[in-house]
Amino acid sequence: MKEADFEINRDAVERYFRMGQTGMFLLILSMLGSPVILARIVNEGDYFAFIYVGIIPTLVYYFTFAGWLCSRQAKNLRYRLDGNVLRAEGGVFFLFRKSIPLERITDVALVQGPLLRFFGIWAMRIQTAGSAQCEATLYGVCEPEKVRELILSQRQGIYGNK
Repeated sequence: MKEADFEINRDAVERYFRMGQTGMFLLILSMLGSPVILARIVNEGDYFAFIYVGIIPTLVYYFTFAGWLCSRQAKNLRYRLDGNVLRAEGGVFFLFRKSIPLERITDVALVQGPLLRFFGIWAMRIQTAGSAQCEATLYGVCEPEKVRELILSQRQGIYGNK
């Protein structure tokens, strides 16, 4: 049985998390601030309302709290193949530790959307029997094809075609 800690490209994962969270922050601010923006444009002709209701708070968030939060998220990620169990852990405020028995893993999918491709990383989705959604997503694993093959070959070696 092999035991392995998977190497993670933490810098790229941090930048990916920061971009995604900042986009969500801007989206939420825009949705909440839409009535304010529209009222200022209609009533006062203030066409720059979006800048100080959406853009400026987003930039403040990006360069302050998002930097700290995403750095901690990337630093706390750990992925490990431990005997017949795949372990994933991370989080900042809400910590998670997931143990996935290899016998339950049905597929390991490598996914790379446009934002992941921009940062040069992959998301590895772990599919398990008895679950409609993926059991875990591993972000930024270095050499994801080798890690995928390691997980599946170790599963095959232990459990065969079960």
